[in-house]
Amino acid sequence: MKQISTENLAVVMLACRDHEAMEVALACHMKYSNPNVSYFILQNCVGDPNATRTLQVARRYQALYPRRITIIDGLGQRKPYFNIKRLLQSKELANFDYILKVDDDAFPIAPNWLEELMECWTASERIHGNRLAYVTPLINNNNWGFKRVMEILDLEDEYFTDIAYEIRVGAGSASNPYRTLAPTQIETGANGTIWASPRVARWLHDKTTLEPQFFIDGCAGLGSCNVPSFERYSIGAILFPKPLWVRISNGGRDDEHMLHQYCAQNDLIIICQQSVPFVHLNYFTHRNENQDIVGKARDIYQQFTGIEHPIGRDPHAPEPRVTAGRSGYWTVRRRQFVFDARFMLHKILLHTGLRKSPPSVLKPNNANAVQEK
Repeated sequence: MKQISTENLAVVMLACRDHEAMEVALACHMKYSNPNVSYFILQNCVGDPNATRTLQVARRYQALYPRRITIIDGLGQRKPYFNIKRLLQSKELANFDYILKVDDDAFPIAPNWLEELMECWTASERIHGNRLAYVTPLINNNNWGFKRVMEILDLEDEYFTDIAYEIRVGAGSASNPYRTLAPTQIETGANGTIWASPRVARWLHDKTTLEPQFFIDGCAGLGSCNVPSFERYSIGAILFPKPLWVRISNGGRDDEHMLHQYCAQNDLIIICQQSVPFVHLNYFTHRNENQDIVGKARDIYQQFTGIEHPIGRDPHAPEPRVTAGRSGYWTVRRRQFVFDARFMLHKILLHTGLRKSPPSVLKPNNANAVQEK
C-alpha cells in the first residue's frame, strides 16, 4: 500500500433519512476538514420524503463546496455494505487507496482531525503491520467510546451518582441475549448501555456535544489506545485501506457485524486516536426521544464554527413541499436495474479482457461528474 496522504484518502459519507443531523455534520466536516480531501456522499435510502430531503441537503452543500463534494445517488437502496463496496470499486474512487467511512450524523469538532488520524494510521501500521484493521477517532455517543469519554473527562462520579439506573441491554439473540445491568455496570459491546438508553445519551450530549470546547480541551494531547476487537465496535467513523471492505465479506449483510467478525477471527488491531474528539448524534434507538438535541447542536455549532452560511433551514419556516419527483421509488429502481446490468457487463468484460477500468457510479447527465481538486 502507498503511504497515506490527502491525495489518496477519500471520505465516504453514508446518507439516509436524517436530513437535519446531516446538515450539522456536513457543516462541521467542511469547516474542520482539509480542503484537499474529496468527499463522496452516498445516498443509500430512497422513496420517502425524508430521504428526498437528505438528498436536498447534500445538493445544497455540494453547491456551497463544489470542488470538495461529489454526490452518488444512482445506486438505489441496499444494505450499506453492498453500495459502499460498489462505490469503492468504481471509477470515481479508482485513485484512492484509503477510505474514511463516516455516518451522516457523525462529525469532527476541531481542525486537523484528518491529519491526526492519518498520522495515527502511519504510526500504528509501523508497529502492527498487516494486523492493523482501522483507526477511529474518539466518538462520544458510541458503545465503547462512551465509557472512555467519561474516564477522560472525569465524568464517572457524576454518572454513577446521578444518572446511572438499571438498563436492559442486548439484542435477544443467542450470542447477545437481553439482560438487565445494575446501575454500577456499563456494557461497551453491541447493543450496550448508551445504545439502549436515550436518557444516558442525552446526558452525555449535554456534557460533550453541546459543550464542544470542554470535549476538545479534555482530549487535547492524548495518545492512541487499542479498541478491543473481541467486542463489536460501532463504525460511525473509521479509516481503513480500501481493500479491507472486500475482504470482510462472508455472505452476510450487516457491514458492522461482518467487520467485527473479520477483526475478531483474524486477531486484528483497532486503534483509537483519543486526541480527535468526534460527535455522533443519534443511534436509531435515540432519534424519537432525542431529536431536539439536533436542533440544539445546530444552533451551538452555527456560532462555534463561525460558518457564515446558515447550517440548515430555519426550523421556524414552513415545511417545504417534498414530492417523489425524479428521485421517486420507481425512478431509482430503474436506475438501480441499469446500474446492475452495467456492473454485470463490466465483470464479463473484465473476465474476457476487453475492459480494464472500473465502471462509473455517476449518472451520465450529472453536471458535477468530474470534481476538480
